[in-house]
Amino acid sequence: MIVGAVLALATLAGIACTAAVVHGADRSPGAPNWRLPVATKEKPAQEKQSGLRALLLPFGEERYVRGPDVEQFGSDTELTGRQTSDLLRQSLRSLPRSQRLQLERQYEKNPVKGMAVRSYASTPLAGEDSGAFTVEMVLTRGDRKTLRSRNRSQQEFLDTMKVFRKGPAIKGHEDHAACFLPPAVEGEKLESMTCSGYVGDIGVTAWIEGTASFDRKGAAEMMRAQFDRIQEPGEAV
Repeated sequence: MIVGAVLALATLAGIACTAAVVHGADRSPGAPNWRLPVATKEKPAQEKQSGLRALLLPFGEERYVRGPDVEQFGSDTELTGRQTSDLLRQSLRSLPRSQRLQLERQYEKNPVKGMAVRSYASTPLAGEDSGAFTVEMVLTRGDRKTLRSRNRSQQEFLDTMKVFRKGPAIKGHEDHAACFLPPAVEGEKLESMTCSGYVGDIGVTAWIEGTASFDRKGAAEMMRAQFDRIQEPGEAV
């Protein structure tokens, strides 16, 4: 929740992050709860995926299995630019009119052209204390220059706050991607980490959640694999 709040602050500061809309959509308050979904073997895809979904890491039988649904989006979906725009505008309705209009103008200048959402669990057979984690991965397609500027501004914003802990490095992508964690809370049994960055015209944002002992290095390795997949020749760069 702390990470989500900071992303919201960053957005209000002018660092638009459409992916944050997905993570914060229709979240219901209540007691913290975290569990892995029931393990199921993924069947090979019958049809070749295209668009942003094709750039997401595929589900596997041993790692990165299908995770819990991301609210109304399910565990694997893609939205068009218009659907993303409608979703963003809906999310801004609760803001004061001046802030809402300012963000809408920023979005209209550099609209997101599409968005893909996929949810993962790090392993199908893991107990709560095994280091397992779940991931909400969101890819957005937009203007390259804008993505670069927003990513730089977001990192500067977080560095200025001096509250967040730096997460593990995403090897090979340190110059355009980073992970960070919320402030440590003594006795907290749940932990989260947010990673974000871009490759070409593709923005990447991920929310990783698990127990306090979850495998951060394993999560960073998953992020490296995601960035590498986008960076393959002929894909997004």
